[in-house]
Amino acid sequence: MGDDASFERRRLAASPKRATKADADRVIDMLTAAFAKDPVMTWISRRDAKRDQGRRAMFVYLVNKLGLAGDELWTSGDYSAAALWVPPERADLKQPWWDEVIMMPTIISFTGITGLGRVDAFRKSADKHHPKDKPHFYLMTLGVDPRFQGQGLGSAILDATLAKIDAKGLPTYLESSNEKNVPLYKRHGYVVTSEFRPMPDAPPLWGMWRDVKAR
Repeated sequence: MGDDASFERRRLAASPKRATKADADRVIDMLTAAFAKDPVMTWISRRDAKRDQGRRAMFVYLVNKLGLAGDELWTSGDYSAAALWVPPERADLKQPWWDEVIMMPTIISFTGITGLGRVDAFRKSADKHHPKDKPHFYLMTLGVDPRFQGQGLGSAILDATLAKIDAKGLPTYLESSNEKNVPLYKRHGYVVTSEFRPMPDAPPLWGMWRDVKAR
């Protein structure tokens, strides 16, 4: 019975749907849980009892401001996996100053006052290594429900969404915030273009690029 359930989850992840506002809360809850132990997110985030609440606030912002607004947030039908892509016109993540102001309460909720330096260092470091010479899709986040990690769901939704981007004839870029995921991305055609730490005490990130693949 367990194998049948795992097979069904993989099937759903391999044929994801474009998320709408009606899906937002379920996707946000899943991503909040999926990144609870992510090394980079743990380093950036606040260190008190409001950590989980702050992480959820950040995903509320990302899902609504980038995912739904860019129309490139994909989820499996059972919400066990999701991928948030940013289209080329917004892949540099630059936004007008007023959006930065609007975002500030979310950032403070996520990092606390003491973490503002960490998130600033992260953003500057990531921007420095982000390719700027050609249009591309940017994988903001890919998450799998912790209960089902290790069952191939991340690979399935990644491949399914990459196929849609390959059909558009565009390359993609991401930063892996967890070393264990680097081999997964390599299997899907990514190459490491940089390895960097936002601050000396920060965990490493891997910038990874993938050229468009013929299907």
